[in-house]
Amino acid sequence: MRRTRTSAVITALIVAVATFLVPATARADVTDANLSVAFDRLSADRVAGITLTAKSASGVTGVEVTVEQPSGDDTWSSIATLPLTRTGGTANDGTWTAQQTLDIATHPGSTRFVAEITSADGATLTAGHQYIDNCYPLTVNGLTASPGTIDADTPLTVSGTVLAQTAADAQPQPAEGVSVWNTTSPVVTGADGSFSFTHQYASALSLQANPGWLADDQWCSVGKFAPSPQITRQTVDVSAEIVTPQPVGVGDEVVVEGQVQRNGAAGPAPVGKVWVAAYVTAAEREEVAAAMTAADGTFRMTFEARQAGPVTVQSAQNDIVWSGTATPGEVSFADGPQISDFEVTPSPVGYQQPIRATGKLTDAGTPIAGASVALQFSATGTDWQDVQTGQTTAAGDFDIQSTATTQDGFWRVWYASADGTATASSDIREVNVQFGTLLENFAAASGSGATVTVSGTLLRSDGTQLGEELPVHVYFMADGESTWELKGSTQSDAADGSFEAQFTSYEDGYWTAAFWGNDDFTRSNAPIGFVDVPGQFTTAFAEFAASPATVPSGGTITVEGLLTRSVGGGAAEAAPDKPVFIYFLPAGSQTWEQKAAVQTGADGRFAQTFTADQDGYWTAWFYGDEGHLSVNSGSKHVDVQ
Repeated sequence: MRRTRTSAVITALIVAVATFLVPATARADVTDANLSVAFDRLSADRVAGITLTAKSASGVTGVEVTVEQPSGDDTWSSIATLPLTRTGGTANDGTWTAQQTLDIATHPGSTRFVAEITSADGATLTAGHQYIDNCYPLTVNGLTASPGTIDADTPLTVSGTVLAQTAADAQPQPAEGVSVWNTTSPVVTGADGSFSFTHQYASALSLQANPGWLADDQWCSVGKFAPSPQITRQTVDVSAEIVTPQPVGVGDEVVVEGQVQRNGAAGPAPVGKVWVAAYVTAAEREEVAAAMTAADGTFRMTFEARQAGPVTVQSAQNDIVWSGTATPGEVSFADGPQISDFEVTPSPVGYQQPIRATGKLTDAGTPIAGASVALQFSATGTDWQDVQTGQTTAAGDFDIQSTATTQDGFWRVWYASADGTATASSDIREVNVQFGTLLENFAAASGSGATVTVSGTLLRSDGTQLGEELPVHVYFMADGESTWELKGSTQSDAADGSFEAQFTSYEDGYWTAAFWGNDDFTRSNAPIGFVDVPGQFTTAFAEFAASPATVPSGGTITVEGLLTRSVGGGAAEAAPDKPVFIYFLPAGSQTWEQKAAVQTGADGRFAQTFTADQDGYWTAWFYGDEGHLSVNSGSKHVDVQ
C-alpha cells in the first residue's frame, strides 16, 4: 500500500491536527460542522483523537466516522467505522468525540477520516475528509555533497544517514532498508542507516535526498538538501541554421534547426533540456520562437515571418553551462531592400583596433547606389547604436571601418531609405575584443641548490588587473647560444597578476617569460634577464653504515658515513663542515623520524650513536647549500633483538 501525496503537507509534523469547516449553506439544517483529528506519531498507543463540533436546528441524532486508506487509482477503502459520542453541549450545539487506534504494522501511511452526521429532520450530511499520516518520523543527518567543486563532467556524490524515531522517549536510531531517492532512482539505506548515490549534477534537486518518498508507508516522507558545491560553468557552442529557403512571403513559416554543445573535458558534449530562443531584429529585437533542446542537444523552432531582419538564436544559462549565441542568417522578403555578402573582420580584434564591415545593398537584385548605411554595435544584441556611417558605391557595395572596439559584442549594418518606408539589416556578427597585456617587474635570480627563480606580474596594457589566471611560459638561452629553450609554464594569479616559478640550472644564461595570447587577451612583451649561476659541487655519500646489523635491545647503534664532493665529474674530495641529518623509520611505520643533525669533519666523515630499542631503517640527508647539491645516503636496516 502506498501513501498518496496529499499527506505530504503534514509529514513534517509530529502532532498533526486536521480540521474541516462546513459552510452554513450545507444541506439539511446542520451548520458550522467542524471535524478535527489529533494524532501524535510518537505516542506509544498511536491513538487518533476525533472531534466534531456542529449546530443543528432540529438536533443532531447521530455521528459516524469512517476511517479510510488509499486503495489505488485515487480510490479509498474503509478500514474501520466508529460512532462518535456527544461529550459536550446539546444536540443543537454540541461536541462529539471518539478515539481510534491506528496499527502501523497493518495500516501504515495516509489515513482519511470522513464524518457522516444525521439530524432529527431525517437528513444526512458528510462532513469533509481529514488526513493524517500514520508513520514514524525520519531525519537525514550528515548530508554531504562531494567533491566541493564540480562541472558538467564531474560526478557528484551525495551521502548521509537516515534515522527513525518510533517513540517520544526514544532516541532516533538508524533506519535500515529505507528507499532514498535522488533525481532518477532510489538507493536503500544499510544497516547503519547510511546511503550514498553518485550522478551527474543537473540542478539543485540533484542535491536532495528524499527518504520515505514512495517507500514503505511506515516511514514519514522527508526531504533535505545537501550543501551546494562550487560549480564551474562550461561554455557552450550553439549552431543554428534557417532551413527554410529565403526569401519568403509575409506570414510564411520559417524553420530554424540547430544544436547546443558544451565544451566538456573530453570535447564537445550535447546539452539537453536547456531553453533556446530565436529573435528577429528589425528596428528592435523581438522573440519569435522558443524550444527546449532534446537529449542530444538538438532543437527545432518554427515561426511566422512577420518582419525581415537577422535571426539570433540564444541558449539559456543554467547551473552548469553558460549562455551561447548563434546567428543562422536572416529572414528576407522577395521585395524590398536586402543586404548580402556581409562580413566583419577580424575576430577576435585587438582593443581599439579597426574592424572592417563589407557587403552589398540591393533591391530585387538591383544595386542601390549612393545610399547611406550605418555600422551598428550592441553589447547584448538587443539595443543598437550607430558607430560609423558609409555610402554604397555604384555597384551597391559598402566598406566601413571602426575602432570602437572596446568590448565584446555584436555588429550589423543597417539601412533606412530617405523617406523611412524601407529598411534592411545585415546578418549579425559577434566579435570578441582582445585586451593588450604587459609583463612587468620581471626578475630572474639564482638561489641555493642550482635553482633559478623567475617572477613577474602580468597585467592589462593599461596597468589594471586581468581578473583571471593566464598561462605564462618561461624560456632559457645559455650564454653564448642563440636558441631559446622552453623550461616550463606557470599561472599568473587572478587577483594581482603575479607569478613565480623555480627551475634547476647549472649554466649561466638568459631567461625570459611571456603570455602568448588567447581570444580575450593579446600576447605580452617578453622581458629578458641574465643569471650568473654560482659553481655547484655534486655531493655523494661515499660511505654510509648503521651497525651492527643485529643488536640486542638497549644496545648501541652507530650511524656513520663519508660525504664527498666533486665538480664536473672530476675527482671526489671530502666535503667538510656540512650538516648531515639522520632519520629513522620504525618497522611497520611510514613516517621517518629525525634523530640527529651532525656536522662533517675536515675529512668529510660523521658519526652518531643511538640506543637500540626498535627494528627499522636508518638514512642520512645532506640538503645542499648555495654551492652544493643535495644528496641522500640510501637506507640501512638494523634488527633489534
